[in-house]
Amino acid sequence: MSSESEAAPGTGKLVCVTGASGYIASWLVRLLLARGYTVRATVRDTSDPKKTLHLRALDGANERLHLFEANLLEEGSFDAAVNGCDCVFHTASPFYHNVKDPKAELLDPAVKGTLNVLGSCKKASIRRVIVTSSMAAVAYNGKPRTPDVVVDETWFSVPEICEKHQQWYVLSKTLAEEAAWKFSKDNGFEIVTVNPAMVIGPLLQPSLNTSAEAILKLINGSSSTYPNFSFGWINVKDVALAHILAYEVPSANGRYCMVERVVHYSELVQIIREMYPNIPLPDKCADDKPSVPIYQVSKEKIKSLGLELTPLHTSIKETIESLKEKGFVTFDSSNLYSSVLQIAICPCTYPAFTKPFGADPKKTLHLRALDGANERLHLFEANLLEEGSFDAAVNGCDCVFHTASPFYHNVKDPKAELLDPAVKGTLNVLGSCKKASIRRVIVTSSMAAVAYNGKPRTPDVVVDETWFSVPEICEKHQQWYVLSKTLAEEAAWKFSKDNGFEIVTVNPAMVIGPLLQPSLNTSAEAILKLINGSSSTYPNFSFGWINVKDVALAHILAYEVPSANGRYCMVERVVHYSELVQIIREMYPNIPLPDKCADDKPSVPIYQVSKEKIKSLGLELTPLHTSIKETIESLKEKGFVTFDSSNL
Repeated sequence: MSSESEAAPGTGKLVCVTGASGYIASWLVRLLLARGYTVRATVRDTSDPKKTLHLRALDGANERLHLFEANLLEEGSFDAAVNGCDCVFHTASPFYHNVKDPKAELLDPAVKGTLNVLGSCKKASIRRVIVTSSMAAVAYNGKPRTPDVVVDETWFSVPEICEKHQQWYVLSKTLAEEAAWKFSKDNGFEIVTVNPAMVIGPLLQPSLNTSAEAILKLINGSSSTYPNFSFGWINVKDVALAHILAYEVPSANGRYCMVERVVHYSELVQIIREMYPNIPLPDKCADDKPSVPIYQVSKEKIKSLGLELTPLHTSIKETIESLKEKGFVTFDSSNLYSSVLQIAICPCTYPAFTKPFGADPKKTLHLRALDGANERLHLFEANLLEEGSFDAAVNGCDCVFHTASPFYHNVKDPKAELLDPAVKGTLNVLGSCKKASIRRVIVTSSMAAVAYNGKPRTPDVVVDETWFSVPEICEKHQQWYVLSKTLAEEAAWKFSKDNGFEIVTVNPAMVIGPLLQPSLNTSAEAILKLINGSSSTYPNFSFGWINVKDVALAHILAYEVPSANGRYCMVERVVHYSELVQIIREMYPNIPLPDKCADDKPSVPIYQVSKEKIKSLGLELTPLHTSIKETIESLKEKGFVTFDSSNL
């Protein structure tokens, strides 16, 4: 691939990039600036920092980047942005997995948006427009795609087939490209289309795009299975550069398919496993059907632009490293930690907090930024499995809050990955506390250690602090995280009894609310999956939910209130996912949400959880509606969700 730092062929030239805040477009803007171009970039809202800050931070942006507001559905909206430009790169197009009204949400913006941009370009006598299309507009035509088949630029997706199978995004890209070629023919207008497959590689924008999310779902432990699909993959930097070459190379014409390699998800998992052997990955396919076959995509035409495609292995590694750097993935997440810290340092306590990753800014920057941190926050390194590792941190403290515990959805070795760190880690912390004569330790447990005992949980049942999960039941059902929390709390109570040692446990359910840390925690991710269009169905589960601020404050009250003792269940309300979706729909009626359950079984019943004991600490729990709203607003603010896609 060509270097960003080569000679500047764009010096003195003015170009426009539509939808500039997106994944491909952000890289396109970066490379254009690096090549000396002056860039006009359109976004829907120039005042939205999530759409603009990463663009304004690019090298050359201060001098040669100009932001314009434009709307795909407003005719003439792009006139000012494209006027006087030498070339326009049209990347803007909506993307949703789950849509209620395909025409309004996908088809009209894609098709009318393309025609509006081209109409503005025609008025301005632009000589060439580069349109970001997709392999979605190429490969869905009913022809077989098998290992001996070579897909090339002569293939066109068939709208009737897309519509029949309700492949609305595929249909939107197909119709948009079809409309572009018709406009070109009718108006003697020169366009070139770039047709990438699944686009991965490093992220510039703060939000998560669809293809990178496909990689994230394999590595974040959210699933024990991988999909039975075969897709083409391509590096975002190659796609961005191809757009530029499609303008700069005079002979460039027609369409350019961009696929470095087509692989089945099983091979994708294997590639990741070889590079990251310690990441828990899915180990089986989501169904028992024959694997969807791979196929070939011709590289002949794209190579005619002088472009060498980045190997898939490199693209995958760049994606994972970028997801880590951006805080989208962490392999030990906890949403409680940061909030406990924020509240604990406010009333002039003098806490010592341990962090296992030393100078990692993703683990520490948000902590150092808290009010009072400069004066009263001290970071220590510690490891759950190292005996004595917490000695220095706890020495001299009045109280210790033990929140650290590993969490994985998908584990290969439950003992090594979950059970030992949870149980031995708890005992190591308590051992250090005993040496330091700490008078009270507050342990973050979970409703996982309470409710899994084989008793029925129905609407008339009230779960309370007298319930304990049964390890044998957890093990039988391979509920390894539940087992880890159950055994860890059991070990804590035994240590307390054997050593005359005072502990209190806080047992929250699914913890949601605003995020302080840059990474995504598991419970907030459950909300994210409902609102980011990644699924057309919601799970058939009923869970308890609680606000993170309430959980953090409960830890502090469990120390400050002298009479605090034993366990404190923390559940504001138990709801089925169907009700969760309904609550979100009422607050955000324009968000596409799942509209059916993932299975046809009877709904898992809700149940009650006693609030009597937690209220004895003087704590009033935040209503579930408020917690949900705070979570979604925080996910938007942190860039984890956007309702106009960037991945094309």
